[in-house]
Amino acid sequence: MSFDLHRAQPALAFILPNYTPWLRRLMQPLMPAWTSWQTDVAEIETRDVETLAKLYHQMQKGQTRLLIAFRHPSPTDPYILSHLLWQDLPRKARALGLKLGTTHSYFIYDRGIPLWAGSYLSWIFSHLGGVPIQRGKLDLRSLKTARHLLLNGRFPLTVAPEGGNNGHNEIISPLEPGVAQLAFWCAEDLKAESRTESVVILPVGIQYRYLTPPWQPLDRLLSQLEADSGLAPFAKDKSAIGWEGEQAERYERLYRLAEHLLTLMEGYYREFYGVDFDSPDTSLDPNTQLAERLATLMDKALQVTENYFGLRPKGNVIDRCRRLEQAGWDRIFREDPS
Repeated sequence: MSFDLHRAQPALAFILPNYTPWLRRLMQPLMPAWTSWQTDVAEIETRDVETLAKLYHQMQKGQTRLLIAFRHPSPTDPYILSHLLWQDLPRKARALGLKLGTTHSYFIYDRGIPLWAGSYLSWIFSHLGGVPIQRGKLDLRSLKTARHLLLNGRFPLTVAPEGGNNGHNEIISPLEPGVAQLAFWCAEDLKAESRTESVVILPVGIQYRYLTPPWQPLDRLLSQLEADSGLAPFAKDKSAIGWEGEQAERYERLYRLAEHLLTLMEGYYREFYGVDFDSPDTSLDPNTQLAERLATLMDKALQVTENYFGLRPKGNVIDRCRRLEQAGWDRIFREDPS
């Protein structure tokens, strides 16, 4: 997808979810091969699927409304969730003697994904029951659509409480309140209609592991980053032998690279935007110093961009990034393109 950089574009249109059964049936047998082609995932292991199977069965019997809240560490997560819902869930249901029929889920996705990943995804997401949302503002139409699907939809609704992937297996981003709010709305709507279903939020964890750690590719990447950043080749410590020595060396290289890049970025914002940075507190250990410098740099960089768009700093770093992202979309995709 390409845009004329000198002209504003029309406002982003809402993409109506339009679940199409034949596309779901077509993709189920194709998804394992597609996952192998598009990702580095070699094996998928699921646990406690019986909990999902029982809740899914209760929903189909009209006893519950089900909201699936999944951890979102990677862009690969949709492939993993499709495997869970389309492969392992029906398999586990059969083992438990439960008849579930078609197993699927509606889902909420970032409206910007088709802009950078391919416009064809708009059609695919729509026909799989996806609800697009613009994350940096109060997207009332998307929320209303998601609320309706959670209340009356044939399938559960799947949402990432983190709001986006963070690239970390061990660190959870601050949870956004949208999932809890949807559940409260659903409970209110059920009560208003004198319906007896309960509302269940099912947390789903996703974690990735290397079958074989890619140490050699990682070493090549570090060497390339050092060269691209203008760092001299790392002087190897000949006494660092064995696995522990190699790990210590890699950590030292990462630290050196991080410190160098921080210094370059501080210099950039100092020279071009007149930003002042305090000297590091040398009484702190090096890791804490580095963390504080990084936090300060992020705050200063966000302030520069917020000043450009006329925004006040509000919320945590992720909140501020989302608001800036939305400000950029609003500047490009205009309600008044003329």
